[in-house]
Amino acid sequence: MPIDIINTLVVKGTDGIPGWPIIKRYGLPFVALSLLKVYCGGKLNPWQRDVHGKVYILTGATAGVGSQLAEELAKGGAQLILLVKDPSSSWTVEFVDDLRERTGNPLVYAEQCDLADLHSVRKFATRWLDNTPPRRLDGIVGCAGEALPLGAARSTSSDGVERQVAVNYLGHFHLLALLSPSLRAQPADRDVRVVLTTCTTQAMGQVSLDDPLWLDSQYPSKRPWQVFGGAKLMLGCFAQEFQRRLDATPRGDKMPSKLRVNVVNPGFMRTASTARVLSFGSLWGLLLYLLLYPIWFILFKTPIQGAQSYLAALFAEHFIELPGGQFIQDCKIVKPARKELSDFTFQNKLYEKTEKLIDQLERQSAKQRVRSKPKSNSKSKPSKKSGTANVGPEKENDVFASALKATPPDLFPHQRADPAGNKYLDQLEKKLAEQSKKHST
Repeated sequence: MPIDIINTLVVKGTDGIPGWPIIKRYGLPFVALSLLKVYCGGKLNPWQRDVHGKVYILTGATAGVGSQLAEELAKGGAQLILLVKDPSSSWTVEFVDDLRERTGNPLVYAEQCDLADLHSVRKFATRWLDNTPPRRLDGIVGCAGEALPLGAARSTSSDGVERQVAVNYLGHFHLLALLSPSLRAQPADRDVRVVLTTCTTQAMGQVSLDDPLWLDSQYPSKRPWQVFGGAKLMLGCFAQEFQRRLDATPRGDKMPSKLRVNVVNPGFMRTASTARVLSFGSLWGLLLYLLLYPIWFILFKTPIQGAQSYLAALFAEHFIELPGGQFIQDCKIVKPARKELSDFTFQNKLYEKTEKLIDQLERQSAKQRVRSKPKSNSKSKPSKKSGTANVGPEKENDVFASALKATPPDLFPHQRADPAGNKYLDQLEKKLAEQSKKHST
């Protein structure tokens, strides 16, 4: 076939080639668009690593780039802990079963941890830390994200925090701060990596130290990228400050740490979240998105292409030789343009401000949980046959205090409880419980 075409081209010229007018008109644009698509698809991860038997905690692993990353790690034999809002939902159960079947890996589990609920994050961290000896942990990958479309009304988490900030920044901050004892307790020769997710929109984000969680600020519904990008920017600042604080706390065995915290920008991808944002969350917007799909097909990555930078951050050996806090895009290290990502003073202030706000929000949530508890008859006695007793309001602080006690005091001073537990919270909840009993009688 190629010889015939060459022979026809030599003897009869280009006019002898069938369909030459069409090739002449559309051939060059087609080649140009093909090359553009390949370029926008990014680089493939060139590194490999044996992950058989390694343990990873993943957020946002049931959709988009997170699901692709989970599949790649499961194929390698890694044990995966997928943090989800409701592990008993039919969607989650089917997803986990399907992932186990496709990869032939039964070590895929789902655990409850709602990043939009600080209490849920603390309960998961407490369950994870409540183990002797410490559980194996080779890495944490934060893929979970929340993005609201243009014109959408303000949405808040259960703690009253703007939802994009709660999921993209605050939930991951709280999770890693609480799990830091587990990360630091790993053997000195274990290569432990934490990978967080940023986005190009961080260049348009806004961050205020006076109100970083958008608790009181007016929500810009016409410019939601300011909030979403600001949350990703704060997450990048947290990654760098968290790495410095980990490095500043020497190991008990005096060995050098192999714990690295890095940030990945996977690029724009064709995911359900992207479709929701670009369609403005409306049917007319969805129609417009479908009409323009050829453009998204060329310019945006597939989830598996977006996952390549995560795999590079987890697999590349040279990241252990480099300091943490690196930004990775298209499988290579890049330098972000925002000045906040090189301002250590700003990052430290943001870290401490966030710690204080988390402490305040958790206290408020604890009071609300006590108030929302159903009133019970004070004269009722616990049943001896059942082997269980009525749980008083003071038990509400068990999860709160136990996780705080497990946190290194020199690393996270604002999230530390005294030896007797959090006395203030105990007294406050007991007082509220007594008041509720008086009203009930």
